[in-house]
Amino acid sequence: MSTTTLTAPSTNGAPQESLGEAGLTRIYRARTVEELIPKIQAELGADAIVVRRHKGLSGGIAGFFQRPFVEIEAKAGTPRVDRYDEEDAAPAFPEQLPGQQLPSPRSARGAYASNALATFAAGGERELELDDALERLTGATPQEFQELTPSGLLERANGSNGALQATQAGDPFAAALAEAEAAVLPASSRHLQQTAPTPSPKPATTETPTLAPRGRARSKIEESLLGYGLGEDLVRELIETAAAHVLPLMPGRSSLASAVHRTLVQRIPAAPPLPVGSATIALVGPGGSGKTACCAALLDAYRERSTLPAACATILPGSTRGELEVLLSPHVLEPTPLAASEVTQALRGAREDGLLLLDLPTLSPADRSSIRSLAALLESQAPDRVILALPATLGAKPAAQLLEALRPLGASALAITHADETDQLGVAVEAACSFGLAPEYLLDRGSGRGGLIQIDPAYLADRLLP
Repeated sequence: MSTTTLTAPSTNGAPQESLGEAGLTRIYRARTVEELIPKIQAELGADAIVVRRHKGLSGGIAGFFQRPFVEIEAKAGTPRVDRYDEEDAAPAFPEQLPGQQLPSPRSARGAYASNALATFAAGGERELELDDALERLTGATPQEFQELTPSGLLERANGSNGALQATQAGDPFAAALAEAEAAVLPASSRHLQQTAPTPSPKPATTETPTLAPRGRARSKIEESLLGYGLGEDLVRELIETAAAHVLPLMPGRSSLASAVHRTLVQRIPAAPPLPVGSATIALVGPGGSGKTACCAALLDAYRERSTLPAACATILPGSTRGELEVLLSPHVLEPTPLAASEVTQALRGAREDGLLLLDLPTLSPADRSSIRSLAALLESQAPDRVILALPATLGAKPAAQLLEALRPLGASALAITHADETDQLGVAVEAACSFGLAPEYLLDRGSGRGGLIQIDPAYLADRLLP
């Protein structure tokens, strides 16, 4: 049973067929466009004009089991001059391929009109393809009554690659039809247009990563982080990581600054807790780094507020080259060689009783022999934590050179010293991130309580992003 019906247009009470400026129109309804095209062509001709297209649902019970339909309002094509009737009309296809029978100009025009009508009525993706074609077809006729025939292509034919050769040959209509055939005809007919030049392939483009928006929020974050000494590369990495991976998983009203703060906390290494009951901490660093001051502040803090007894062994260069001597109050009050039995016994007892601090000799980054000797000593003593004293007053390059030279000592944490002399904590933070060292102590004599503060990544992030 055919589903195609001829119905009256929806005109708010107007007659079913009316004759106005747009001409006599009819409305066709069916389930698919393919069912309507033959009917429209049979009644209105291959040059029929689609005035309106509509999709909807009909039938069913209480809104269920409805079936889709498509409705097309069309009219017959308007009279026009057909250049194919002229004796001197140029052929639509400039060259005939060997061994192929080309269609007549009229059949080519009919195929074009049929395909254009089907494309316009079909909607969906084919409608999107036709939208581009309609821009090229637009002439003096109003947009809602654009005729889907080759005559509408004359004014825009010269912009087509497929029509360029025909235009140069002196026939604009052939150029227009060549463009229309390339845009609308099925792939099976496109092999006839062998004269159209092949478009050159587009150069490959390299995708660039999407960057976080550069607004006031980002500018303030950059200004703060750079102002406290972080390098530009690390600042950029923190912001991009925060925008890409951290901010999407935070509460909806979270700011970019809070996301960067969290990213910085995640980026800074954190120190694991010390063993329960007893522990040994060794402090190393160059001359003037504040290493001994840090040891003294740690010793005072443990003796005042810890449940563990604390002792500090100061290791000094001996009178003999390459020899090390030890002072350990109250057991070893005079410098005694490290290899002496009483020193070994005193160090073992202090380690087992509670906290043992090892204040190692100062080092020069250029003295590789001393660095190797201290590395062997640390290996024999096996401390639970090796902390390197890093002055906050160092620049980024000197700090990196120092940490690289002292890498053989196996430090796992940092004590940031001289923090009362500068606000450039970003240098030490970036060095900690680069070398995998956990900032654990901050020596700031202006903070009170001996000037020593135990810190963590969140504390430093608060300092760099106030």
